[in-house]
Amino acid sequence: MSESRKKRITIFCNGKREGGKSVIVSTKKWSDFLRQVSKKLGIAASRVFNEDGGEIDDVELIFNKDVLFISSGDSFITPSPAGYCSKGRYNEWVTLNVGGRIFATTRSTLTGDKESMLSKMFGDGWNSTTDANGSFLIDRTPDYFAPILHYLRCGELVIDDGVNAEGVLNEAKFFNITSIIDKLTTLVERRNKVDVFSRKDVVSILLTSSTNSSLRCQGLNLEGVDLSRLDLSHINFKMTNFKEAILARTNLDNTLLQEAELQGADLTYANLRGANLNGANLEGANLKGANFEDRGGMRAHLEGANLKSATLEEVNFSGSNLRVANLKNANMLNCNLRGADLAGANLEDANLRGANLYK
Repeated sequence: MSESRKKRITIFCNGKREGGKSVIVSTKKWSDFLRQVSKKLGIAASRVFNEDGGEIDDVELIFNKDVLFISSGDSFITPSPAGYCSKGRYNEWVTLNVGGRIFATTRSTLTGDKESMLSKMFGDGWNSTTDANGSFLIDRTPDYFAPILHYLRCGELVIDDGVNAEGVLNEAKFFNITSIIDKLTTLVERRNKVDVFSRKDVVSILLTSSTNSSLRCQGLNLEGVDLSRLDLSHINFKMTNFKEAILARTNLDNTLLQEAELQGADLTYANLRGANLNGANLEGANLKGANFEDRGGMRAHLEGANLKSATLEEVNFSGSNLRVANLKNANMLNCNLRGADLAGANLEDANLRGANLYK
């Protein structure tokens, strides 16, 4: 290429107008030109754009005094006065003023989640307000923002003691950090869950209580606890949560279980003579072989109880009060209902094969 036909151009990394280099184009081969600009900018150049974003792929389309943007393969990025060209990412440090607390981080951290509001705020074309010191102002609670920033940096969810996880969840939703929302939702549900008592706790209560006093344990959370074979007779468990608890062969004679949550509980071969389960939820519970009959005259009460889809095979309900109980889809195979009061009970699709319904 003759001296008169040589072209002097200015090249920048794709997406910025800092660190430009002047280049004299002295070749007609496109591959040679790419090698030349790669060496100048220290990147593996593969695509070239003009100032309007149009892609150039021939030296003949380059003119003297052109300003070109060189890419390692990414599409055209609108030039920004700030930024560092390294694999198409921003890495310059910025400071944030979040509710009065200053945070220092990088643009690459803030733009890591491409769908988030932070990525849009610190990407191209967003005019963010700054304070007197040049820190970007974000009107949010700093204690809730800090775990979000740490997650964007490290990919780890860390919440300090005393920080409300629900506040962090709301922050993640506000900034649309979708990758952390499920984790925070699970954490919030776990932290909001009432403390569950253990079998050891229950045994301790039994051992330290006077046999002459009425034991009140109403409203406890015993979900999933193994209480099998314990003597829990004559105890007030009104509105207690026994969901999916194991009460197999447990003695619950004369126990108050009114409005208790027993969904999915295992009550196989449990003794429930004289027990009060009025309004209790036993949906899907397994009561196979359980005994409700009290030959001394204390009838068990299950009025309004929900026994939908429960396993009631071989249960002895003799003399029990099952008025308006929901027994829909219950398996009552070989169930003893002799003398039981079933007035208003829902027996739709219940399996009563072999059941004793005599008065």
